[in-house]
Amino acid sequence: MNIYSVYEKYHKDFLTFAKSIVRDYNDAFDLVQDAYVSALEREEIFEYMNEYQIKGWFFTAIKNKNIDNFRKQNRLDYKWEVDMFTGANNFEEKIVVQDLLEKLPKKLKDVVVLRYEMNLNSTEIGNKLNLSPSTVRSQLSSALKILKDYL
Repeated sequence: MNIYSVYEKYHKDFLTFAKSIVRDYNDAFDLVQDAYVSALEREEIFEYMNEYQIKGWFFTAIKNKNIDNFRKQNRLDYKWEVDMFTGANNFEEKIVVQDLLEKLPKKLKDVVVLRYEMNLNSTEIGNKLNLSPSTVRSQLSSALKILKDYL
């Protein structure tokens, strides 16, 4: 059996699996399509696989595509965070950033300032504020979520 027939036979199963991961039909459809494109790009690896091995490969590829998408989104979020605090080049942008920071509770504002203006890592911030590094990361995440909501 080849990848085309496995894809045709199990397409609905792949879609159901992808939807169970991402909870959105369109995102699930995209994951399945991305996995299929990957399969087509490496068609030779399926030459000696049986139907169930190919099916398993598809499930793994769908899961890995989702992980890749998640990591990519996290990199974009991180870039947004860094740009927000370090990319304020003119006076107006700096005022906007300061105004946003003022909307945060003091403990969250302190964590954000230490992270992005002082370039400290979570351990260093924790030492300064008497918090564990995981608490610092949690507070930083909460602060950034609040800031994104204001934007």
